[in-house]
Amino acid sequence: MYFYKAFGLNISSELSLPELSPGRGDRPVDLFIKIGEVIRPKLRNSFIYRRGIRAKFGRGEMGSLILHWQDVADYEAIQGNTLVVSPHTSDSNLLSLFTVSEALGLILFQRKYFLLHASAVRIGNEAWCFMGSPGAGKSTTAAAFIKGGCTLLSDDLTAITFDADGVPYIIPAYPQLKIWDNTVRGLQYDTDDLQPVSEGVNKFAYQPMQDFEHKPIKLTTIYFMHKARNRAALKSLSPVEIPVQMLKNFPLPIELLKEESLKQHFAQSFKCAAQAQIWKKRRPDGFSNLEKWVEECVTNLSTAV
Repeated sequence: MYFYKAFGLNISSELSLPELSPGRGDRPVDLFIKIGEVIRPKLRNSFIYRRGIRAKFGRGEMGSLILHWQDVADYEAIQGNTLVVSPHTSDSNLLSLFTVSEALGLILFQRKYFLLHASAVRIGNEAWCFMGSPGAGKSTTAAAFIKGGCTLLSDDLTAITFDADGVPYIIPAYPQLKIWDNTVRGLQYDTDDLQPVSEGVNKFAYQPMQDFEHKPIKLTTIYFMHKARNRAALKSLSPVEIPVQMLKNFPLPIELLKEESLKQHFAQSFKCAAQAQIWKKRRPDGFSNLEKWVEECVTNLSTAV
């Protein structure tokens, strides 16, 4: 049995999940990850791909949520506290990669976290979040902020909770940021500090295991990154645009957002809008300009404090 900490949850797992922070076996368990049989219901293709494999999604008879990844595994999320894994591969690294991504996201969805396909970092006492379509540079932007002295909160899957006053907080995920090899070179990361990622030969993982903290951090700023030269370099989103953009960046099968779940997603989007600054930003051209923007942001925030 393995014990981990991720997304504020104490996890007991029958699978080795080396991406996650080590946990303690003497703590109350919030999530059990078990190896077992998953009975597939009728499945539909989703719009989620990982390593070129398209996920299929369905619901179990008792309301559980099921993901099927061909030749990898079936996953069944039950009541936000149990994840059943039925492996179809003997590759433990591959199995871990798929387990800590959308499969774990199903559990967070059942626990009613507000979920975004985004990367997030801590800047001072604030959390900043970066979203965008594939290739827009959210992980590269996060990597630039980390090189500039900020700390990693999440990569790819970001979970947000709200206090009694509706203030949003990012719950740190686990200590891994996946970055492309051209980003490694452009930002001059030391490859001795990185690990190859099984997701692809052109990616590396930055894994700050020793310095990763799990305390929720107040979300103050959200950037929707883009590269379009025919759009403004920086533009504040209108209240009408915000829930639509948040919906576009939902990281799980869109079929999950129906009726009450869709209402909740929109309500959570407006809560974020009420408390955080939300922008559309063109990613600076070139790594030197990106690092210059990062330096300006960090300096301005330090001065303001």
